[in-house]
Amino acid sequence: MKTLVSVIIPCYNQAEFLEETLLSVFNQVHTYWECLLIDDGSTDNTAEIINEWVKKDNRFHYYKKENGGVSDARNFGIQKANGEFIQFLDADDIISIDKITTSINAIQQHEVAVVCSNYLMFSNSITNTQPPFSQIENFEFNFLNLARYWNNGFTIPIHCWFFKTSLFENIQFPVGLTAQEDWVTWLIIFQNSPKTFYINESLAFYRINPNGRTQTNDFFDETLQAINYCKPFLKETDFQLLYEAVIKRYNSGMLYWRKRQTALKKSNTYQFGLLSKIFFKKIGLLSLSKKLFQYIKSSK
Repeated sequence: MKTLVSVIIPCYNQAEFLEETLLSVFNQVHTYWECLLIDDGSTDNTAEIINEWVKKDNRFHYYKKENGGVSDARNFGIQKANGEFIQFLDADDIISIDKITTSINAIQQHEVAVVCSNYLMFSNSITNTQPPFSQIENFEFNFLNLARYWNNGFTIPIHCWFFKTSLFENIQFPVGLTAQEDWVTWLIIFQNSPKTFYINESLAFYRINPNGRTQTNDFFDETLQAINYCKPFLKETDFQLLYEAVIKRYNSGMLYWRKRQTALKKSNTYQFGLLSKIFFKKIGLLSLSKKLFQYIKSSK
């Protein structure tokens, strides 16, 4: 019996990378899939690229909607999905040709509901990759670790995951959050402790995109929004654990940078610079050097 997989790709002005992303789906060893392309109000040539793929292969399905954000687009895709399994994929990322096959085999062999694989990072080509920014193989996949260590060693790109569709019968991505919406969704899913299997192979490729959402947003404010969103959906004990974990994580970060600042001020380089500043100020050269610097800067 064939196993249908629904690949859900929200698309918003990522036409520059979309061709490569869709090619990675088209080349899958497992051929029984549907690719749901949710155009979330793109203003570039996303529609043109998608339509070419729809003409080329009827497994690609194009849905155009008004812009509602990435969570709204993913939820739309989940509603349209016919597959037994879901593979999420962003429009600038790539999956290996055996990602779906390996994930299905793992689910069937280990009788789990969730599979997660390792990943590599790249900028222009997956022939030139970099190590992942998190070491997910060091953690067990459970609510506690997702709460404590997300953005601190246990951050997982969305296309590393592979889910049974049934997990999303009563769960949606949080509309309204501009980032960390995936983390919120995993927290809600994993409070019910779904059986999960980890594949320590790099089956996903995460693009380092300087214009991507994760490169431009203020994560501290968004983390606060995320945990507040979670409150109605989590048990009181789980929410308390999440809240305390986030506070401790950011407190540790502040202590780390404070120690670095203290160490810098004690360094020979800093002390030499400070003494030089005092010396030049005493002999009257400091204000002169500042004026000279301003003159050079303005003349450029």
